[in-house]
Amino acid sequence: MGKMKIIQVGVGGFGKGWINVVKNSPEWEIAGIVDVNKENLESAAQEYSLPENRCFTTFADCLEQKIKADAVLNITPPKFHSKISIQAMEAGFHVLVEKPLSDRMENAEKMAWVSRTTGRKLMVSQNYRYSSKSRTVKNLLDEGMVGKIGYIVVNFQKGPRFSGFRIEMEYPLLIDMAIHHFDLMRYISGENPVRLYAESWNPYWSWFKGDATLNLNIEFTGNVHLFYAGSWVSTGKETSWSGEWEIYGEKGTLIWKEEKIIFLSGGKQQEVMPLKLEREDRALSLYEFYKSICENREPETGVSDNIKSLAMVFKSLESIKKKQVVQF
Repeated sequence: MGKMKIIQVGVGGFGKGWINVVKNSPEWEIAGIVDVNKENLESAAQEYSLPENRCFTTFADCLEQKIKADAVLNITPPKFHSKISIQAMEAGFHVLVEKPLSDRMENAEKMAWVSRTTGRKLMVSQNYRYSSKSRTVKNLLDEGMVGKIGYIVVNFQKGPRFSGFRIEMEYPLLIDMAIHHFDLMRYISGENPVRLYAESWNPYWSWFKGDATLNLNIEFTGNVHLFYAGSWVSTGKETSWSGEWEIYGEKGTLIWKEEKIIFLSGGKQQEVMPLKLEREDRALSLYEFYKSICENREPETGVSDNIKSLAMVFKSLESIKKKQVVQF
């Protein structure tokens, strides 16, 4: 199948980073762009070499002009994900949306329903699982390197100095960031959550208004347990954005830390070289979206799978507010 055409909704902020991803993709060409900010729109139009009649300040205007395309790339803020994605699917477009799937579980469920009833693909760009290292760890576990997984310890520590909406959020780490780690937990372990207990708080030195730290104790299917410690206000130690992973099984321990993958067993240590991928991160995510359309199959991070990762966010929030264990 040849090149497909895509409409990008949201070309400022994180959307700027997507411009080169789309431009460098052999499978896609841009059909139109949408952004409420005219400066963002003009800048992206120059990057994409698009005429004025392919640039719109609202998605409704874009739909009205009946721009010919196969798909929509939705890079709007989370509170607009459901509205734009549903409009796009009902208009006949497949949709690739940035994480998180939606800002509310009920909206995500409606998006899943529209995807099923329209027959349009709806995929979430969970770029962390499309890295060479996460895929290497997954392959090693699937091949039985540690045997049956018993428990996993994940540590995430960062001190980003954001500006804008994240500073004002009530639970910035949980709502804006943790979905990456939750999706990796399900992907790497191959299991789904059964119950969890979550605690969050804000250290006295925090520059966020809301809780910027998070602890989780999660039980997954297969009797796999996971312990998570996360912070966005670390003033000393910092991990990678994917976090530091220790995966314990009957045959040994697999450690993914500081960009290295190491297997420990019987007092011996073995470093494992990451897989060499032709593409990774968002480029691989975009390619998976293309392939799922060509092959008429569910994308790897399609809505039916990703909604299980999103549920972990809202179950964590429920546990924090109730101060008790919650079931899935």
